[in-house]
Amino acid sequence: MDWDETLARVRSAAELCAQGNLACVRIEDGSFAVTLRRTVREARPAAVAQPTSTDGIRQNGAVDHPEMARSLLRAEFVGIVHFARPAVVPGTVLSEDRELAYVESLGIRNPIHSGGPGRVAEVFVAEGQPVDFGQTLFSIENA
Repeated sequence: MDWDETLARVRSAAELCAQGNLACVRIEDGSFAVTLRRTVREARPAAVAQPTSTDGIRQNGAVDHPEMARSLLRAEFVGIVHFARPAVVPGTVLSEDRELAYVESLGIRNPIHSGGPGRVAEVFVAEGQPVDFGQTLFSIENA
């Protein structure tokens, strides 16, 4: 089996895994075997639908939703999330830009800022939880 054929089979398996919402798939065919694993993300609440364009994307991957007056703060790195002190909970009022948490990646602290005043609408992660790139961490109702 040549490299191009192997790559085509792996891509096909990855598409199968993604389309079937599978966490793991193993394909064996003669001398060829591949196991693909992916992180299955929790369903997002319907009230914070993803935008269809790049308009309104700000620092920390925050996405403005003008119709809902909310911003989604996302992880820009793969790592472990740690809350800043005092930890925020849904309903916490933010009078100004504040560090809400940081993602520790390879020993480097990558802060997640609120981006301005507002109110924490939802917290999607727990202290010490591993996070993936682009994973939603917080929802902020803009002031």
